[in-house]
Amino acid sequence: MDPAPSDPQRGLRSRRPSVSREEPRLQPRPTSTRKTVEPQPRAMNIAGLEFGTLLPGFCAEHPGKIGRDYIQTRARTYDLLADQGFKTFRVPFRWERIQPVLGAPLDPDAVQQIRFQANLASRVEGKIILDLHNYGRYVRALDSGPVECQLEKDHNGWVPLTKDDFADLWARISYALCGLPEIAGYGLMNEPHDLGPGVWVEASTAAAEAIRACGDDTALYVSGDRWASSMHWNQVNPSRPWISERKGPVIYEAHCYFDHDGSGEYELSYEEELERDPTLPARPTARLEPFLTWLSENRAKGFLGEFGLPVQSEMWSHLLPGFLDALDKAEVPAAWWAAGEGWGDYPLSMQPSPHGFDTSPASIELQRGLES
Repeated sequence: MDPAPSDPQRGLRSRRPSVSREEPRLQPRPTSTRKTVEPQPRAMNIAGLEFGTLLPGFCAEHPGKIGRDYIQTRARTYDLLADQGFKTFRVPFRWERIQPVLGAPLDPDAVQQIRFQANLASRVEGKIILDLHNYGRYVRALDSGPVECQLEKDHNGWVPLTKDDFADLWARISYALCGLPEIAGYGLMNEPHDLGPGVWVEASTAAAEAIRACGDDTALYVSGDRWASSMHWNQVNPSRPWISERKGPVIYEAHCYFDHDGSGEYELSYEEELERDPTLPARPTARLEPFLTWLSENRAKGFLGEFGLPVQSEMWSHLLPGFLDALDKAEVPAAWWAAGEGWGDYPLSMQPSPHGFDTSPASIELQRGLES
């Protein structure tokens, strides 16, 4: 979902733990009887390779150091998540690290990091979805220092980041990774936002064509504009699917969070949100509806690439059953944001404990969604 205008990058700033307020505890929910349709797969985001971009001086020329500024998830995390039933993992990474020079070869270490994650997923009979976690941007060093360049945006009389750069990147990724059975799909761009009119449609189409020109029929995951907002899907995206499926599957991706501004920050408690908006219990499915309607009208395949809430809050977690039901009825898989070994006490983290037990209210509801 898209954040309040003051939030420069939702999903990056939100890694800072928010202060949670005391909530009245609800009684344990009874065993769910909600299964009237076939449950859709639940995936898990594995954050880590995209970390470290808020450090001073971050750019393609100074991308940080693995193990210090960003994280390579280890086998144990995949083992524990697989034990909980997760078999598909969305793996974010950064453009600046995999291609430090636009139009140039990929960095072999960054490619190997992705291959390593794919191998870990394969060990547990799982697969990964790549997620280029760049928001339609690329940070490079110009005369004034690090500059966040937007796709097709003029900068002092020239355009430092073009759709051709984007297509070149994905052609190179395709060449490097095509044919790996443990890669379920390519997420072309996480949460593009605030680009010029038509820029994202043109750029995503160019990237898709470059991938298909390589003979690669891997599934393409195409985010919507405005932070991939499910709520605004039909307002900011074309009325019809815009990428051809003649040479391989295309899956349209939206994101959805339940807090008042859709940022995923959850700065207010459930009670404070409910006081502001008495319709809060209906908010999750209402925010899904524009995206699900668009998919249905166009007979398109969809994926909810991110959703999440404070995992220890019984009151927020109480909203999950109806939300998961709506996804199941629409046959739309979804991925929780997020697991990952660098979260610390991040409220939305579903990183398993070293012992593998997770009894948080949100995890319990998510597991009910996987019951047959």
